[in-house]
Amino acid sequence: MTKQTDIPKLDDFLGGGIPDGSSILFCAVPGVECEAFGYQILNGILDEGNKGFIYTNVTEPDNIVYEFSKYGWDLEKHLEKENAFFVDGSSKFIGAPPVGKYFIDEISQIEEVVLNAIDDVPDGVGIINNLSTIIDYLENDDIIEILDKWNEHAMEKNTILVYIFTKWDYEPEIINAVKNTVDCVVSLTSIEERVIIGQGFMVTSATWTHPNNHMVLFFVLQPGGVKIYIPKILVTGPYNAGKSSFVKSISKKSVSVDRKALEKFPTTIAMDIGHLEHNGFVADIFGTPGQERFDIMLDVLAKEAVGAFILVDSSAPQTFARAKEMINKTQAEAIPKIIVANKQDIAGALPPEEIRKTMKLDKSIPVIPTVVSENIGVTKALDTLLNMLYGD
Repeated sequence: MTKQTDIPKLDDFLGGGIPDGSSILFCAVPGVECEAFGYQILNGILDEGNKGFIYTNVTEPDNIVYEFSKYGWDLEKHLEKENAFFVDGSSKFIGAPPVGKYFIDEISQIEEVVLNAIDDVPDGVGIINNLSTIIDYLENDDIIEILDKWNEHAMEKNTILVYIFTKWDYEPEIINAVKNTVDCVVSLTSIEERVIIGQGFMVTSATWTHPNNHMVLFFVLQPGGVKIYIPKILVTGPYNAGKSSFVKSISKKSVSVDRKALEKFPTTIAMDIGHLEHNGFVADIFGTPGQERFDIMLDVLAKEAVGAFILVDSSAPQTFARAKEMINKTQAEAIPKIIVANKQDIAGALPPEEIRKTMKLDKSIPVIPTVVSENIGVTKALDTLLNMLYGD
Protein backbone atom coordinates (compact mmCIF):
# COMPACT_ATOMS: atom_id res chain seq x y z
CA MET A 1 0.00 0.00 0.00
CA THR A 2 1.06 3.58 -0.64
CA LYS A 3 0.09 6.57 1.47
CA GLN A 4 -0.11 10.08 0.11
CA THR A 5 1.93 12.84 1.71
CA ASP A 6 -0.72 15.56 1.31
CA ILE A 7 2.12 17.83 0.08
CA PRO A 8 1.23 19.39 -3.30
CA LYS A 9 3.18 17.80 -6.21
CA LEU A 10 5.34 15.68 -3.88
CA ASP A 11 3.18 12.58 -4.39
CA ASP A 12 3.52 13.02 -8.16
CA PHE A 13 7.29 13.20 -7.82
CA LEU A 14 7.27 10.05 -5.65
CA GLY A 15 5.22 8.00 -8.08
CA GLY A 16 2.00 8.26 -6.06
CA GLY A 17 3.16 8.60 -2.46
CA ILE A 18 5.18 6.72 0.17
CA PRO A 19 4.97 2.91 0.30
CA ASP A 20 4.09 1.41 3.70
CA GLY A 21 7.16 0.55 5.72
CA SER A 22 9.34 3.14 3.99
CA SER A 23 11.40 5.91 5.52
CA ILE A 24 11.70 9.46 4.19
CA LEU A 25 14.10 12.20 5.26
CA PHE A 26 13.29 15.89 4.83
CA CYS A 27 16.77 17.41 4.84
CA ALA A 28 16.64 21.21 5.31
CA VAL A 29 19.30 23.87 5.29
CA PRO A 30 19.13 26.14 8.37
CA GLY A 31 16.45 28.80 8.09
CA VAL A 32 14.10 26.81 5.85
CA GLU A 33 10.74 25.84 7.33
CA CYS A 34 10.71 22.06 7.62
CA GLU A 35 8.50 20.97 10.54
CA ALA A 36 5.33 21.73 8.55
CA PHE A 37 6.18 18.93 6.10
CA GLY A 38 6.06 16.35 8.88
CA TYR A 39 2.94 17.87 10.42
CA GLN A 40 1.11 17.96 7.09
CA ILE A 41 1.93 14.33 6.30
CA LEU A 42 0.78 13.25 9.76
CA ASN A 43 -2.45 15.26 9.52
CA GLY A 44 -3.33 13.77 6.14
CA ILE A 45 -2.64 10.20 7.21
CA LEU A 46 -4.60 10.63 10.45
CA ASP A 47 -7.54 12.07 8.52
CA GLU A 48 -7.52 8.89 6.39
CA GLY A 49 -8.20 6.87 9.56
CA ASN A 50 -4.67 5.66 10.29
CA LYS A 51 -2.61 6.02 13.47
CA GLY A 52 0.52 8.03 14.07
CA PHE A 53 2.91 9.56 16.58
CA ILE A 54 5.24 12.53 16.85
CA TYR A 55 8.58 12.24 18.60
CA THR A 56 9.56 15.74 19.72
CA ASN A 57 12.75 16.81 21.45
CA VAL A 58 12.66 20.59 20.91
CA THR A 59 9.06 21.79 20.81
CA GLU A 60 6.76 20.96 23.71
CA PRO A 61 3.74 18.81 22.75
CA ASP A 62 1.21 21.50 23.72
CA ASN A 63 2.95 23.92 21.38
CA ILE A 64 2.75 21.41 18.53
CA VAL A 65 -1.00 21.07 19.09
CA TYR A 66 -1.20 24.86 18.87
CA GLU A 67 0.90 24.92 15.69
CA PHE A 68 -1.45 22.38 14.08
CA SER A 69 -4.38 24.64 14.88
CA LYS A 70 -2.63 27.59 13.20
CA TYR A 71 -2.37 25.52 10.03
CA GLY A 72 -6.10 24.81 10.26
CA TRP A 73 -5.74 21.19 11.42
CA ASP A 74 -7.21 19.56 14.52
CA LEU A 75 -4.58 17.34 16.14
CA GLU A 76 -6.38 17.43 19.47
CA LYS A 77 -9.32 15.36 18.20
CA HIS A 78 -6.94 12.61 17.07
CA LEU A 79 -5.16 12.69 20.45
CA GLU A 80 -8.50 12.38 22.25
CA LYS A 81 -9.48 9.41 20.06
CA GLU A 82 -6.02 7.91 20.71
CA ASN A 83 -5.34 7.71 17.00
CA ALA A 84 -2.27 9.87 17.65
CA PHE A 85 0.12 10.31 20.53
CA PHE A 86 3.35 12.03 21.48
CA VAL A 87 6.71 10.58 22.33
CA ASP A 88 7.76 13.43 24.58
CA GLY A 89 11.49 13.96 24.55
CA SER A 90 11.42 17.63 25.50
CA SER A 91 9.39 18.20 28.68
CA LYS A 92 11.69 16.43 31.14
CA PHE A 93 14.70 18.35 29.90
CA ILE A 94 13.06 21.71 30.61
CA GLY A 95 11.56 20.70 33.97
CA ALA A 96 7.96 20.41 32.71
CA PRO A 97 5.63 17.45 33.35
CA PRO A 98 5.68 14.95 30.44
CA VAL A 99 2.85 14.86 27.93
CA GLY A 100 1.88 11.88 25.80
CA LYS A 101 1.84 8.13 25.79
CA TYR A 102 5.62 7.82 26.01
CA PHE A 103 8.28 10.13 27.40
CA ILE A 104 12.04 10.09 27.66
CA ASP A 105 13.95 10.83 30.85
CA GLU A 106 17.39 10.09 29.44
CA ILE A 107 18.63 10.12 25.86
CA SER A 108 19.80 6.51 26.32
CA GLN A 109 16.12 5.48 26.38
CA ILE A 110 15.33 6.86 22.95
CA GLU A 111 15.99 3.70 20.92
CA GLU A 112 13.66 1.48 22.94
CA VAL A 113 10.90 4.07 23.41
CA VAL A 114 10.61 4.83 19.70
CA LEU A 115 10.59 1.11 18.89
CA ASN A 116 7.65 0.74 21.28
CA ALA A 117 5.90 3.66 19.62
CA ILE A 118 6.33 2.03 16.19
CA ASP A 119 4.67 -1.11 17.59
CA ASP A 120 1.60 0.99 18.45
CA VAL A 121 1.08 2.41 14.93
CA PRO A 122 1.17 -0.54 12.50
CA ASP A 123 0.31 0.60 8.97
CA GLY A 124 0.54 4.17 10.29
CA VAL A 125 3.20 6.86 10.48
CA GLY A 126 5.81 8.16 12.90
CA ILE A 127 7.26 11.66 12.72
CA ILE A 128 10.77 12.11 14.15
CA ASN A 129 11.10 15.82 14.84
CA ASN A 130 13.95 16.98 14.97
CA LEU A 131 16.62 14.43 14.06
CA SER A 132 19.46 16.94 14.32
CA THR A 133 18.95 17.28 18.08
CA ILE A 134 19.28 13.51 18.49
CA ILE A 135 22.53 13.64 16.52
CA ASP A 136 23.80 16.37 18.86
CA TYR A 137 23.38 14.07 21.86
CA LEU A 138 24.66 10.78 20.42
CA GLU A 139 27.85 9.48 18.89
CA ASN A 140 27.79 9.20 15.11
CA ASP A 141 28.01 5.41 15.07
CA ASP A 142 25.25 5.14 17.66
CA ILE A 143 22.79 7.30 15.73
CA ILE A 144 23.28 5.33 12.50
CA GLU A 145 22.76 2.05 14.37
CA ILE A 146 19.58 3.39 15.99
CA LEU A 147 18.17 4.69 12.70
CA ASP A 148 18.82 1.32 11.06
CA LYS A 149 16.92 -0.44 13.86
CA TRP A 150 13.99 1.99 13.70
CA ASN A 151 13.73 1.67 9.92
CA GLU A 152 13.96 -2.12 10.01
CA HIS A 153 11.28 -2.35 12.70
CA ALA A 154 9.05 0.14 10.86
CA MET A 155 9.32 -1.98 7.72
CA GLU A 156 8.18 -5.05 9.68
CA LYS A 157 5.15 -3.09 10.96
CA ASN A 158 4.38 -1.39 7.61
CA THR A 159 4.89 1.91 9.40
CA ILE A 160 6.15 4.97 7.52
CA LEU A 161 8.86 6.94 9.33
CA VAL A 162 9.28 10.61 8.48
CA TYR A 163 12.47 12.28 9.68
CA ILE A 164 12.78 16.06 9.91
CA PHE A 165 16.45 17.01 9.78
CA THR A 166 18.04 20.46 9.82
CA LYS A 167 21.45 20.17 8.21
CA TRP A 168 23.59 22.23 10.55
CA ASP A 169 27.39 22.32 10.31
CA TYR A 170 27.82 18.55 10.58
CA GLU A 171 30.63 16.65 8.94
CA PRO A 172 29.70 15.51 5.43
CA GLU A 173 30.29 11.91 6.48
CA ILE A 174 27.50 11.92 9.08
CA ILE A 175 25.09 13.73 6.74
CA ASN A 176 25.70 11.18 3.99
CA ALA A 177 25.44 8.30 6.47
CA VAL A 178 22.06 9.58 7.69
CA LYS A 179 20.80 9.92 4.10
CA ASN A 180 21.92 6.37 3.33
CA THR A 181 19.83 4.93 6.16
CA VAL A 182 16.51 6.03 4.62
CA ASP A 183 14.57 5.06 1.49
CA CYS A 184 13.93 8.59 0.27
CA VAL A 185 15.52 12.02 0.66
CA VAL A 186 13.73 15.30 0.01
CA SER A 187 16.03 18.32 0.11
CA LEU A 188 14.61 21.60 1.41
CA THR A 189 16.73 24.56 0.46
CA SER A 190 16.71 28.33 0.14
CA ILE A 191 16.88 30.10 -3.20
CA GLU A 192 19.32 32.96 -2.90
CA GLU A 193 20.21 35.96 -4.97
CA ARG A 194 22.16 38.27 -2.64
CA VAL A 195 19.41 37.62 -0.10
CA ILE A 196 17.10 34.64 0.47
CA ILE A 197 14.23 35.05 -2.00
CA GLY A 198 12.37 31.79 -1.45
CA GLN A 199 12.33 28.19 -0.31
CA GLY A 200 12.19 25.05 -2.41
CA PHE A 201 12.05 21.28 -2.19
CA MET A 202 13.37 18.56 -4.47
CA VAL A 203 13.28 14.77 -4.22
CA THR A 204 16.91 13.71 -4.57
CA SER A 205 16.46 9.96 -4.10
CA ALA A 206 13.77 7.31 -3.63
CA THR A 207 14.27 3.55 -3.65
CA TRP A 208 10.81 2.74 -5.05
CA THR A 209 10.73 5.07 -8.06
CA HIS A 210 12.75 7.36 -10.31
CA PRO A 211 11.70 10.69 -8.79
CA ASN A 212 11.08 13.87 -10.68
CA ASN A 213 14.01 15.95 -9.44
CA HIS A 214 12.62 19.38 -10.32
CA MET A 215 13.07 22.08 -7.71
CA VAL A 216 9.68 23.35 -6.49
CA LEU A 217 9.24 26.65 -4.66
CA PHE A 218 7.01 26.50 -1.60
CA PHE A 219 5.39 28.68 1.04
CA VAL A 220 4.11 27.57 4.43
CA LEU A 221 0.78 29.27 5.13
CA GLN A 222 -1.18 29.60 8.35
CA PRO A 223 -3.79 28.32 7.79
CA GLY A 224 -3.05 26.04 4.88
CA GLY A 225 0.34 24.38 5.45
CA VAL A 226 2.79 23.70 2.64
CA LYS A 227 1.75 25.18 -0.72
CA ILE A 228 3.53 25.33 -4.06
CA TYR A 229 4.60 28.93 -4.70
CA ILE A 230 4.66 30.59 -8.12
CA PRO A 231 6.31 34.00 -7.77
CA LYS A 232 4.72 35.73 -10.75
CA ILE A 233 2.07 34.91 -13.34
CA LEU A 234 1.48 37.54 -16.01
CA VAL A 235 -1.94 38.42 -17.42
CA THR A 236 -1.78 40.50 -20.57
CA GLY A 237 -3.61 41.15 -23.82
CA PRO A 238 -5.20 43.93 -25.88
CA TYR A 239 -7.48 46.64 -24.53
CA ASN A 240 -10.93 45.46 -23.38
CA ALA A 241 -10.08 41.74 -23.61
CA GLY A 242 -11.21 41.16 -20.01
CA LYS A 243 -7.87 41.08 -18.16
CA SER A 244 -9.06 42.76 -14.95
CA SER A 245 -12.10 40.50 -14.77
CA PHE A 246 -9.88 37.46 -15.33
CA VAL A 247 -7.48 38.48 -12.53
CA LYS A 248 -10.45 38.93 -10.20
CA SER A 249 -11.88 35.54 -11.22
CA ILE A 250 -8.73 33.56 -10.42
CA SER A 251 -7.61 35.57 -7.39
CA LYS A 252 -8.54 35.18 -3.77
CA LYS A 253 -7.66 38.86 -3.39
CA SER A 254 -7.11 41.43 -6.12
CA VAL A 255 -6.63 45.16 -6.58
CA SER A 256 -7.13 47.16 -9.80
CA VAL A 257 -6.33 50.77 -10.60
CA ASP A 258 -9.00 52.13 -12.97
CA ARG A 259 -9.69 55.45 -14.67
CA LYS A 260 -13.29 56.29 -15.45
CA ALA A 261 -13.28 59.96 -16.34
CA LEU A 262 -12.00 59.95 -19.93
CA GLU A 263 -13.13 56.57 -21.18
CA LYS A 264 -16.55 55.13 -21.95
CA PHE A 265 -15.64 52.07 -19.85
CA PRO A 266 -13.28 51.80 -16.84
CA THR A 267 -9.81 50.86 -18.04
CA THR A 268 -6.75 49.76 -16.13
CA ILE A 269 -4.08 52.47 -16.24
CA ALA A 270 -1.52 50.94 -13.89
CA MET A 271 -1.87 47.22 -13.20
CA ASP A 272 -4.01 44.51 -11.70
CA ILE A 273 -2.51 42.66 -8.75
CA GLY A 274 -3.99 39.44 -7.45
CA HIS A 275 -3.15 36.59 -5.08
CA LEU A 276 -4.14 33.09 -6.15
CA GLU A 277 -4.76 30.03 -3.95
CA HIS A 278 -5.86 26.95 -5.94
CA ASN A 279 -5.39 23.18 -5.51
CA GLY A 280 -2.28 23.47 -3.35
CA PHE A 281 -0.76 26.36 -5.31
CA VAL A 282 -0.29 29.98 -4.32
CA ALA A 283 0.77 32.63 -6.83
CA ASP A 284 1.05 36.36 -7.33
CA ILE A 285 -0.80 37.62 -10.41
CA PHE A 286 0.14 40.77 -12.33
CA GLY A 287 -2.09 42.17 -15.08
CA THR A 288 -0.86 44.73 -17.60
CA PRO A 289 -2.70 47.61 -19.27
CA GLY A 290 -3.73 46.90 -22.86
CA GLN A 291 -3.19 50.29 -24.53
CA GLU A 292 -0.01 50.89 -26.50
CA ARG A 293 0.81 54.07 -24.57
CA PHE A 294 1.44 51.89 -21.50
CA ASP A 295 3.78 49.43 -23.25
CA ILE A 296 6.70 50.85 -21.30
CA MET A 297 5.24 49.02 -18.29
CA LEU A 298 5.26 45.63 -20.01
CA ASP A 299 9.00 45.13 -19.60
CA VAL A 300 8.75 45.90 -15.88
CA LEU A 301 5.74 43.67 -15.18
CA ALA A 302 7.04 40.81 -17.33
CA LYS A 303 10.35 40.46 -15.51
CA GLU A 304 10.70 37.14 -13.66
CA ALA A 305 7.26 35.94 -14.78
CA VAL A 306 7.18 32.14 -14.94
CA GLY A 307 3.91 31.80 -16.85
CA ALA A 308 1.43 33.96 -18.74
CA PHE A 309 -2.23 34.21 -19.65
CA ILE A 310 -2.76 36.07 -22.94
CA LEU A 311 -6.37 37.27 -23.12
CA VAL A 312 -8.03 37.98 -26.45
CA ASP A 313 -11.53 39.11 -27.36
CA SER A 314 -12.76 36.19 -29.49
CA SER A 315 -15.21 38.50 -31.27
CA ALA A 316 -12.55 41.05 -32.27
CA PRO A 317 -9.99 39.36 -34.55
CA GLN A 318 -8.66 42.80 -35.48
CA THR A 319 -6.99 42.84 -32.04
CA PHE A 320 -5.13 39.54 -32.50
CA ALA A 321 -2.10 41.21 -34.08
CA ARG A 322 -1.85 43.44 -31.02
CA ALA A 323 -1.97 40.33 -28.81
CA LYS A 324 0.96 38.80 -30.72
CA GLU A 325 2.84 42.09 -30.38
CA MET A 326 2.31 42.04 -26.60
CA ILE A 327 3.55 38.46 -26.41
CA ASN A 328 6.77 39.62 -28.06
CA LYS A 329 7.11 42.73 -25.90
CA THR A 330 6.72 40.74 -22.69
CA GLN A 331 9.06 37.99 -23.96
CA ALA A 332 6.27 35.53 -23.20
CA GLU A 333 7.52 33.33 -26.05
CA ALA A 334 10.06 31.89 -23.60
CA ILE A 335 7.62 30.87 -20.84
CA PRO A 336 4.56 28.60 -20.62
CA LYS A 337 1.48 30.49 -21.76
CA ILE A 338 -2.23 30.07 -22.35
CA ILE A 339 -4.35 31.95 -24.86
CA VAL A 340 -7.58 32.78 -23.01
CA ALA A 341 -10.18 33.11 -25.76
CA ASN A 342 -12.64 35.32 -23.90
CA LYS A 343 -16.17 36.48 -24.82
CA GLN A 344 -17.15 33.23 -26.48
CA ASP A 345 -20.79 34.14 -25.77
CA ILE A 346 -20.77 37.08 -28.18
CA ALA A 347 -22.21 36.61 -31.66
CA GLY A 348 -19.47 36.11 -34.22
CA ALA A 349 -16.86 34.97 -31.68
CA LEU A 350 -14.23 32.78 -33.32
CA PRO A 351 -13.77 29.24 -31.93
CA PRO A 352 -10.36 28.28 -30.50
CA GLU A 353 -9.01 26.59 -33.63
CA GLU A 354 -9.92 29.61 -35.79
CA ILE A 355 -8.14 31.84 -33.30
CA ARG A 356 -5.09 29.56 -33.43
CA LYS A 357 -5.10 29.70 -37.24
CA THR A 358 -5.57 33.47 -37.38
CA MET A 359 -2.85 34.13 -34.80
CA LYS A 360 -0.57 31.49 -36.38
CA LEU A 361 0.00 29.82 -33.02
CA ASP A 362 1.99 26.67 -32.49
CA LYS A 363 -0.10 23.67 -31.43
CA SER A 364 1.84 23.50 -28.15
CA ILE A 365 0.09 26.71 -27.02
CA PRO A 366 -3.35 25.90 -25.54
CA VAL A 367 -6.28 28.08 -26.58
CA ILE A 368 -8.97 27.88 -23.91
CA PRO A 369 -12.51 29.18 -24.69
CA THR A 370 -13.92 31.27 -21.85
CA VAL A 371 -16.63 33.64 -20.80
CA VAL A 372 -14.79 35.35 -17.97
CA SER A 373 -17.77 37.47 -16.92
CA GLU A 374 -19.68 34.26 -16.12
CA ASN A 375 -16.63 32.36 -14.83
CA ILE A 376 -16.93 29.84 -17.69
CA GLY A 377 -13.66 28.16 -18.69
CA VAL A 378 -11.61 30.15 -16.16
CA THR A 379 -10.74 27.17 -13.95
CA LYS A 380 -9.78 25.10 -17.01
CA ALA A 381 -7.43 27.86 -18.16
CA LEU A 382 -5.88 28.05 -14.69
CA ASP A 383 -5.45 24.29 -14.34
CA THR A 384 -3.92 24.08 -17.82
CA LEU A 385 -1.23 26.64 -17.04
CA LEU A 386 -0.43 25.13 -13.61
CA ASN A 387 -0.06 21.73 -15.25
CA MET A 388 2.31 23.23 -17.82
CA LEU A 389 4.38 24.74 -15.02
CA TYR A 390 4.45 21.74 -12.69
CA GLY A 391 3.01 18.82 -14.63
CA ASP A 392 4.58 15.38 -14.71
